[in-house]
Amino acid sequence: AVVSTQSTGGPAARKTPSQDFDSRLLALAKKNHMNTEVRRNVFCVLMSSEDYEHCFEQMLKLNLRDKEEREVIHVTVLCALKCKTYNPYYADVIAKFCGFSKNYQVTTQFSLWDRLKDLGSLTQTKKDNLIQLLSSLIATKTISLAVLKIVNFAEIQSDDVTFFKGLFTSLLSNSEGIITEIFGRVQPLPLDSLKNGMKVFIKHFLKHDLSGSELKNMKIALKCF
Repeated sequence: AVVSTQSTGGPAARKTPSQDFDSRLLALAKKNHMNTEVRRNVFCVLMSSEDYEHCFEQMLKLNLRDKEEREVIHVTVLCALKCKTYNPYYADVIAKFCGFSKNYQVTTQFSLWDRLKDLGSLTQTKKDNLIQLLSSLIATKTISLAVLKIVNFAEIQSDDVTFFKGLFTSLLSNSEGIITEIFGRVQPLPLDSLKNGMKVFIKHFLKHDLSGSELKNMKIALKCF
């Protein structure tokens, strides 16, 4: 399992060989298949940072270039999904980098697409963590609902219904203002298939499971399409 995000006492990350990190971190990196120096360094910084701001600062000191920068997102998503219980730290790290450069937004989108295309291979724990990660990134406008455009809601697999019910239920638990922003962001986009698919899915699979504020929020969301 991936360790917590609290500092392990290892030295601060800098542009150094990975062996300069605490031996326990390096052993954990190996256990989690961080099989390149870049991935090991990113993993060790991610695990040893005090918070997402500290992590951002230390990652920049690695002086990653071009394709190497993508590993920040890939490793963070990997760690987020492997946690025994969801840890919002990873979403904060991703949001910080996406706010820093559009390149990280693109990488985040592709990394999440990879998981959405292969939900069947994920354990239930990883699915639950992915729901929380997606919900957080969408609610904070780090990414938009357009990330779901690769999902064919008209022909959704029965095994995936529970996943997307969980995702939309989580999104609908936000405030009315956030829900209006979340669903309103896709309204002007030329994504009719996605908008119609989400609308049908929410009406068919969620309507009868919601009550009170969630049902009210569902109506607000549907009006945004």
